[in-house]
Amino acid sequence: MDIISIIQRIKKIEITSKLLSNQQFAGAYHTAFKGKGMEFSEVREYSYGDDIRHIDWNVSARMKSPYVKLFHEEREQTVMFLVDISHSVMTSIGKVDRKERIAELVATLAFSANRSQDNIGLLLFDSEVQLFLPPKKGYQQILQMIRAIIVTEPSTNSTTNFESAINYFCKIQKRNAVVFLLSDFLFDNYKNSLSILSAKNDVIGVAVKDPLDDMLPDIGLVQIQDVETNDIQWVDTSSKIYQTWYQQQSQYRNSYFKKVFLEAKADVIMLSDQEDYIKRLQLFFFQRMKRV
Repeated sequence: MDIISIIQRIKKIEITSKLLSNQQFAGAYHTAFKGKGMEFSEVREYSYGDDIRHIDWNVSARMKSPYVKLFHEEREQTVMFLVDISHSVMTSIGKVDRKERIAELVATLAFSANRSQDNIGLLLFDSEVQLFLPPKKGYQQILQMIRAIIVTEPSTNSTTNFESAINYFCKIQKRNAVVFLLSDFLFDNYKNSLSILSAKNDVIGVAVKDPLDDMLPDIGLVQIQDVETNDIQWVDTSSKIYQTWYQQQSQYRNSYFKKVFLEAKADVIMLSDQEDYIKRLQLFFFQRMKRV
């Protein structure tokens, strides 16, 4: 892809995601992710109506009149996006450009975080970590993130290795963070890694799904190639036995995804290429706002 095409794609994603962030998520992100709590600010003389639980008895004794502690919200957070860029995630099927969709999704959330003055970072991985952008604030950081998702290619015959990515992240990111983990979650080998990640972080699993992940159309005998392993096999999509098996595998993966994240006390968002992801995000924010 030439540089002009890359710039055009980045600009398109920037405009769309910034508009969505401003119009659709104004205030919702800030409320859903409140920060780490209240931090001591100063003391002042007690006024009628102040909460007596905030009286600073030591200062009050010295000043011979009641003083109360004042607090402010410790707002600043670190928000990290761990994005699976393996072939199964980034392969576009139909009219949807998977790279643009994921870049737009990440950018929309990143612009929302930026409005709250949060630090934002990105880690791209497949079988190994491909790129890491340390968290920091600012508009330029978001543009770098969009560009990285657009231009970074998966490794040859890449598969998804959650363990490698999460171990890398935990070693370099010492401060607790809000972590959006994006993948298609077609494998069931991430339970232990997720437990490690969620032990100190607020984790949200974002499953990026294609309708073909759940059901194959009946188009007869077709040749199918695994985009990650390049294995090729012939499949009779009209076979009731095969269709049943395929749907059972899909149901198992989806159930496993929800169960493992629930056990890790982490949130989940399931997105489909055929759906408006904005509505899904709005529902997610609304559900989190009810809990805080």
